[in-house]
Amino acid sequence: KIADKNKYRVTMLYHTMELKGAKYGLEALEFVKKGFPQLKASLFGTSPEPAALPEWITYHHLPSKEKLNKIYNNGAIFIGTSNIEGWGLPIGEAMICGAAVACTNNKGYLEMAKDGETALVSPIKDEQALANNIIRLIKDDELRHRIARNGNEFIKQFKWDSSYKKLKETLNIK
Repeated sequence: KIADKNKYRVTMLYHTMELKGAKYGLEALEFVKKGFPQLKASLFGTSPEPAALPEWITYHHLPSKEKLNKIYNNGAIFIGTSNIEGWGLPIGEAMICGAAVACTNNKGYLEMAKDGETALVSPIKDEQALANNIIRLIKDDELRHRIARNGNEFIKQFKWDSSYKKLKETLNIK
């Protein structure tokens, strides 16, 4: 349940490609940790584990489907850090698992991330703004729950059948 999630549990996709913006996410988490020593973060991805992670951040390299579901479901807050995305799948996966999303304003995320409704959105490469949004979600239970509920409901509209129908209409196929 959204309301039962530990607000000090944050998750994030980690990747070494600069355009994924992971360094800004890590910097934002370090800033948030200063004000909330109980903060814990779980990172996952296909990249090798980042060097010298602090003990309060765990990294899961190539987690199994079951493990990835557990990571998503245990996080109250998911942060999306990419500079560019075609389709921001990780934030959609986090939404379906009931996490409140704080992410950057790249166009792929903005398909799902409606600032103040389904996510809190910050400028790309702005670790301070991202940290401020994480802090808002930690401090304001009602906001965090509302963002998570709205995101969870919004993401459910993206179904294969409706996507296929829209594609057929776009291509003018009967």
